[in-house]
Amino acid sequence: MVRKDKQDKVKELEDLFKKANTLVLAEYRGLTVSQQTLLRKNLKNVGATFNVVKMSLAKRAATKAGFEDILDYFSGPTGVTVIESDPVEAAKVLKEFSDENDSFIVKGGLMDNKPLTIEQLNVLASIESKDVLLAKIAGGFNAPLSKLAYALKGLTNKTSFALQALIEKKESGEEISKEEE
Repeated sequence: MVRKDKQDKVKELEDLFKKANTLVLAEYRGLTVSQQTLLRKNLKNVGATFNVVKMSLAKRAATKAGFEDILDYFSGPTGVTVIESDPVEAAKVLKEFSDENDSFIVKGGLMDNKPLTIEQLNVLASIESKDVLLAKIAGGFNAPLSKLAYALKGLTNKTSFALQALIEKKESGEEISKEEE
């Protein structure tokens, strides 16, 4: 690459790194082109990208972006996953892909400009999806309301049965005691 091209590429990578809310670095040595294509497709579906970049340029971009914490991960053939949306879904894709492909080794990364370890990434991948969590919250709100509605219905049913019994007693001419009124 010509010097100007390298500077442009570093600037482009720096902007990409800064724009992402999460970066994950992984070694991809031994992956076939079709496996990389599958990974890219799965990540794209969850709002992330997998980029193979020249390590010397990526190190410079990370340094310029202030991401010194991840410089050690830039060794060997390392791909950068840039996550701009929900990191939980992307973490699930990366973990599943890593479990299925021994040659794909997650090294670590950054989340909200803080170091992200493999253990933290695994925890992130184990979290239920946003939709499931929202459904559980909605269900939690709905349960007390359902119980209240059931209790109120029972109360109105008891009252209506009692009134019906009083009406029937009165119609039959029986005397109604003070307790029944």
